[in-house]
Amino acid sequence: MKYSRILLFSVGLYLLLVVLSAIATLIVGSDEATQSMPFIFTLHALGFVISSIAYFYLGYKQTTSPYKQAALVAGVYWFINLSVSVLLNIFLEIPMEPLIFLIPALLHVIAVLLGTLLGVQLRHKRELSVSAI
Repeated sequence: MKYSRILLFSVGLYLLLVVLSAIATLIVGSDEATQSMPFIFTLHALGFVISSIAYFYLGYKQTTSPYKQAALVAGVYWFINLSVSVLLNIFLEIPMEPLIFLIPALLHVIAVLLGTLLGVQLRHKRELSVSAI
């Protein structure tokens, strides 16, 4: 995978999760979005599922060193995420609490490992079934 594809995959994943969060916040309302624990839990769960699907696709399509590529995508994704958060803190004075990133970061690590593993396993299974015929 070329570095341009890694960057595009990371930006695409970031934008997809931002759009998902924005739509959910518009549906629920901004007051409820910041105070409701079920909403926050649901948003983290949806982000985990979407990230897992993205890394599943990456693991399935990437034939050479899929874990390295997934780690690079995750690293670029988190660089973008933290950079945007710092810029929002500087320009719009939106507070940035480091502990807010702990749960999504842990879920993202699990999504990277699980999604890539399942994608690689499916690819190997399909390759074995094709070569057996």
